[in-house]
Amino acid sequence: MLTKIRNDKTIKAVVLRVNSPGGNAFTSDVIWHEIEKIKESGKPVIASFGDYAASGGYYIAAGADKIVAQPNTLTGSIGVFMMFPNATRLLNDKIGVNFDTIKTHEFATGFSPFMDLSEKEKSMLQESTMDIYELFIDRVSKGRKLSVDSTKMIAQGRVWTGRAAQKIGLVDELGNLDDAIKIAAEKAGLSQYKNHRISIHRKRYYDYYHC
Repeated sequence: MLTKIRNDKTIKAVVLRVNSPGGNAFTSDVIWHEIEKIKESGKPVIASFGDYAASGGYYIAAGADKIVAQPNTLTGSIGVFMMFPNATRLLNDKIGVNFDTIKTHEFATGFSPFMDLSEKEKSMLQESTMDIYELFIDRVSKGRKLSVDSTKMIAQGRVWTGRAAQKIGLVDELGNLDDAIKIAAEKAGLSQYKNHRISIHRKRYYDYYHC
C-alpha cells in the first residue's frame, strides 16, 4: 500500500495516522523504510498520533517531516524487549515429559522452549536485543534531529504524554487528525484537497517487541 502511495502522482502528501502500542521490530523497520521512500519521492509525510503512539508505533513515525500528537497521547516507549517461551516446568513437573538429546554442537538444540537457555544463548539474545535498541535510538535521533545521548536520556522504554513529548522534542505540535491534514496540505502547497483515508487491520505475531 505504501509503495502504491509513493508511485501515485495524484497523492501530494501523506498523513500517517498512528494509534498503536507497538509491535514487531522487523515490521516496524520495514514500514520506516517505506515512509522514508515516500519522503524521498517528494511527498511530505505528517504523523498524527491518536490515543497512543508507542514503541513500534513511534518507530515508524520518527522520520516524519512533522509529528502532531494529542496532549494526552501516550508517546515514546523507545525500548526493546524480547520474550522467549520456556515450557520445561510445564512438561517436566506437570506432564512428566523429559527430553534427552545427542547433538553435534553446543548450539545444535539451542533456543528450544523445551530446554533452559544456556548462559551463552542468553548472551546472544541479549546482544541481539541491544542491537535492535541501538537501531531504534538511531532512527529517533536522526528523525528528530536529536543527539544520540539526548535520545538515550528520553528513551529507556519510558512513556510520555503528548504534551510532555513536545517539550523534549519527540513531538512537534499538539493537535488532532484534521490539524495534521491541514499541515500536510500546507507543506504540499495545496489550497484545495480532499481526504482519502485508508485503514489497515492486520493480525500480528512476533518474538521481538518494542516497548
